[in-house]
Amino acid sequence: MRSWAGLLRVLCVAELLLGAAVFACVSAYVHKDNEWYNMFGYSQPYGFAAGGAYGGYYYGGPKTPFVLVAAGVAWIVTIVLLVLGMSVYYRTILLDSNWWPLTEFGINVALSFLYMAAAIVYVNDINRGGLCYYPLFKTPINASFCRVEGGQTAAIIFLFVTVVLYLISAVVALKLWRHEGARRHRELMAREVSHQSYESVDRPREEITYRQLKSVEVKPERLNGHIPAGHIPKPIVMPDYLAKYPAIQTNEMRDRYKAVFNDQFAEYKELSGEVHAVLRKFDELDALMRKLPHNPGSIHDPAFLEKKERCEYLKNKLSHIKQRIQDYDKVMNWNVQV
Repeated sequence: MRSWAGLLRVLCVAELLLGAAVFACVSAYVHKDNEWYNMFGYSQPYGFAAGGAYGGYYYGGPKTPFVLVAAGVAWIVTIVLLVLGMSVYYRTILLDSNWWPLTEFGINVALSFLYMAAAIVYVNDINRGGLCYYPLFKTPINASFCRVEGGQTAAIIFLFVTVVLYLISAVVALKLWRHEGARRHRELMAREVSHQSYESVDRPREEITYRQLKSVEVKPERLNGHIPAGHIPKPIVMPDYLAKYPAIQTNEMRDRYKAVFNDQFAEYKELSGEVHAVLRKFDELDALMRKLPHNPGSIHDPAFLEKKERCEYLKNKLSHIKQRIQDYDKVMNWNVQV
C-alpha cells in the first residue's frame, strides 16, 4: 500500500515482531527472578536495606513481570490496530473521519511511553537497582545476579528500538491526518466545481464562433391540478447525445467532441439560416395567411417541419457538447492553478 496508512500497517508488523522478541528474551531469564526470591524473598539482601546507608541503592526484587505485562498489552493493542487497518471499515469510515488519525497518534505515543518505562525498569532490574555497582554486593554468591546475559542485552536493544518505532508511527499518523484532510478538501472543491454552472466565454484559439449557443434543459411535461379523464401522458424521450457525449475525462475525448462540434456546426448554421429565413417570410405573410383560410397549413409543411426539427436537435446537441468541453476546461484550469 503506497500511502501513509500502508506505512502504518508495515510499522505495526515490525512492532509486533519486536514485541514478540522482547517477550521471548525477557521470559527466557525468569529463572533469575525465582533464584532471587528463593535467596532473598521480597526484601533486599542483608546489610543493604538500611535506608540508603550503603550508597543509597534500593532494590525490592525483580520487576520483569511489569516488563512482560507492558509488552503484552502493547502487543494486543498493536494487533488490534493492524487488523482494524486492514479492514474495509478503516478505509471507508475511519479514514474519512477527522478524529481517527489523531486517535491513532495518541495510541502510538502512549505505547511508546509504555515501552520506554518498561525499558528503564528492565535496565534498572538487570543492575539490581544499582546494587551491582556496589563493591560489597559483588560476592561470589551474588555474582550470578549481576551477570548480564546475551538475551538480556538483546531485550534491552529490542525495547528501545520498539520505542523508536512507536514514535515513528505517531509521526506517520500525523502525516496521515494532514494528508486525509487535504484529500477531503480537494474532493469538496472538485464537487463544488462540478456543480457550478459556467457562463459562455470567448476562447481566441477556437476557429469558430458559437457564443450564441446556450444549454437547453429538457424538462418533462407537467400537469398541475386535476388530470383530465382519458389523458395519456407523453413518454419522455431523452436525446441520444446525452448518453453518447458524457462528461469529458481526457484530452482525447475533448478533441473528439470538438471535431464533432466543428463538423456539425456548419450544418447547423446552414439549417438555422434556412429556418430563420422561412420564419421571417411567414411573419411577413402572416396577415395574408389569415386572409387565405384555404391555405392555413403552409407552415406545417412536412419538409419544413423536418428541417426545423433537425435544426432544433442540432442546436441542443451542439449546446450539450459545448457545455461538456467548457466543464472539462474549467476543471483542468482549476487543477493547474492549484
